[in-house]
Amino acid sequence: MKNTGNIIEQVTHALSARQREIVEERFGLRDGQEKTLQELGERNGITRERVRQIEAEGLRLARERFSDAGGDRLVQVAKEQLVALGGVRKEDDFVEDMRTVLKDATVNKNQFRFLFRIAGEPMYHSESDHSYGFWSSDNIVVKKAETFIEKAVKFFGGKKEEIVFKGQFDPHFKQVVTASGIDRTVGMNYLGISKQFSVNPYSDFGLSHWEEITPKTARAKAYLILRKHGKPMHFRDIATTINSIGFDKKPVYAQTIHNELIKDGRFVLVGRGMYGLTEHGFFPGTAKDVIKQVLVDNGPLAQHEVVQLVSSQRFLKENTILLNLQNKKYFKRLDNGTYHVA
Repeated sequence: MKNTGNIIEQVTHALSARQREIVEERFGLRDGQEKTLQELGERNGITRERVRQIEAEGLRLARERFSDAGGDRLVQVAKEQLVALGGVRKEDDFVEDMRTVLKDATVNKNQFRFLFRIAGEPMYHSESDHSYGFWSSDNIVVKKAETFIEKAVKFFGGKKEEIVFKGQFDPHFKQVVTASGIDRTVGMNYLGISKQFSVNPYSDFGLSHWEEITPKTARAKAYLILRKHGKPMHFRDIATTINSIGFDKKPVYAQTIHNELIKDGRFVLVGRGMYGLTEHGFFPGTAKDVIKQVLVDNGPLAQHEVVQLVSSQRFLKENTILLNLQNKKYFKRLDNGTYHVA
């Protein structure tokens, strides 16, 4: 099979110099940048409508030479790749698939958009608010993919905790694909074209609007890191993790993180610069407050038990805990040697 470059050369060979320039610029075949009718009109001193006419005539001439240039075989290969994955494929993935099967690392999306526009198939679907740019073998499979995506969105809607923090995506996803009569690979491929699903830096797959999947603020990123870490971290370490884990290219500063943690009740200061989450059992307050809460929750405790339980809540020296425990205004020592709230 001829490579795409040769096919393009043959189908554009009969075009006039202006037609070829317009077509190549419109599809980004020269520099990868697709030019608008307005841009080409201003460059050539003609109207947008005239540019459109020249493009249309150029495409007509190219279409006449498509089969003789070996284009039909390229279409067949492309459709086979799409059908094998359920009929649709996100554009970036489709290009990589074709590079592999054609054994040509130089082919690009602009070449495919041009050649398959001439052929009329497979079909390219431009990026929208809800989906990435993708290719399809026909319009029927697009509807099938959209229906599956809608079902998946509804199914996963109330299962964030199970999916992100309990690793239950696979069993839940199996239920969706089984009910839809498709296999897992096709199902994941369908979700791949949708902007409603995404993957976070921890490789958790879920709904894009979930803060734990697409954390947009420094506070949201800090929360996800602490949830995943499972124990308190220093705010400087949280900032370092945010900058290294690959959320985005925008750096965050330690002081910014510190300020965000202070303002959010989900975060608890448990030591000098150390923060934990209320969800992990930490509660806010001073050393005295923590001792009081421990005694209220557990009843009278021996001195060493108080130290042990308070130490699980705060990074405090033992002497600090014992000193607070001697405050008779708040705590009392019972006859059996245990301590309780006053």
